[in-house]
Amino acid sequence: MENKTGLNGKTFRIVGLGISVAVISGLHFLVPTEPHWNHQVHIVLRKLYFLPPVMAGAWFGLRGAFVVTSAVSILFTIHAFLDWPQNYMEQANQLGELASFWVVGLVPGYLFERQKKLLVGIAQANEETLMALVSALDLRERNTRLHSQRVKEYTLLMADRFGVSEAEKKVIGIGALLHDVGKIAVPDHILLKPSQLSKEEWKEMRRHPEEGFKLLQRIDFLRQPAEIVYTHHERFDGSGYPRGLKGEDIPLGARLFMVADVFDALTSERPYRVPLRYGEAAADIAANSGKHFDPAVVDVFQQIDPEEWVRLRERLTDADGEMPPATTSTP
Repeated sequence: MENKTGLNGKTFRIVGLGISVAVISGLHFLVPTEPHWNHQVHIVLRKLYFLPPVMAGAWFGLRGAFVVTSAVSILFTIHAFLDWPQNYMEQANQLGELASFWVVGLVPGYLFERQKKLLVGIAQANEETLMALVSALDLRERNTRLHSQRVKEYTLLMADRFGVSEAEKKVIGIGALLHDVGKIAVPDHILLKPSQLSKEEWKEMRRHPEEGFKLLQRIDFLRQPAEIVYTHHERFDGSGYPRGLKGEDIPLGARLFMVADVFDALTSERPYRVPLRYGEAAADIAANSGKHFDPAVVDVFQQIDPEEWVRLRERLTDADGEMPPATTSTP
């Protein structure tokens, strides 16, 4: 992610550390040690040397803390000998303070690095848990193998072209992946029924967005994705369910997902029909722009090279079947 200066986060932090070390050491060298008032300023500047090693440890871990502490130690040692010639007691006192720099720099660096590794491990465990849950859902509801993974990737492809931030893309991806998690609450005789559902059965089936929302709301890191799960069957014109939301009242992630979900459904093989080609599916989506779908999202969908959709689908297709038509030709 870039800031207003055009620098990415890592570069900005490196520049910030370099400037802080340069300013602190520059002032430390320039401020004379006498009279007594100046010496008090010297003591303050000496304590400021502790900041860069701690910052480096927090941002770059043990290695970063080692590099910055080494630089600070060299500058501090040079100053001790230049500004306190023949004053061996003061030199010994200041050089002894170097040990404090290393403790303050390396210990937090080690702890921050360990914390980052733990957080990465937790994130990976969460991702694996989500994938296991999605796989179980896909196995339960036959003929939708890899559907959840595909619609996630389709949604993220459009989100990227839409200019969505990385943090928001992560939320959208999880929401798309878990969109049908509420079907856990739908009985098998309804979920797996091969024939048309009755009115009462449809009423039961349409509860799954709300059930999914209730389930995910209990888990802290899934509360934002839960909003996408809750709204993934809404429609841009307000004719969807469960709340009949309209337009931009529907979260962007859900509006992106709607197009991805329909595209995957149209281009996947079903017992009652063959998969459509890209051109046929794209025409169907365009015909529902402003009705079922956000026109801005449909525009983004159409701007993506058709071959890119085909390549993505082929990459996400199970090796033992359900291969889509590898063509972008129109009917």
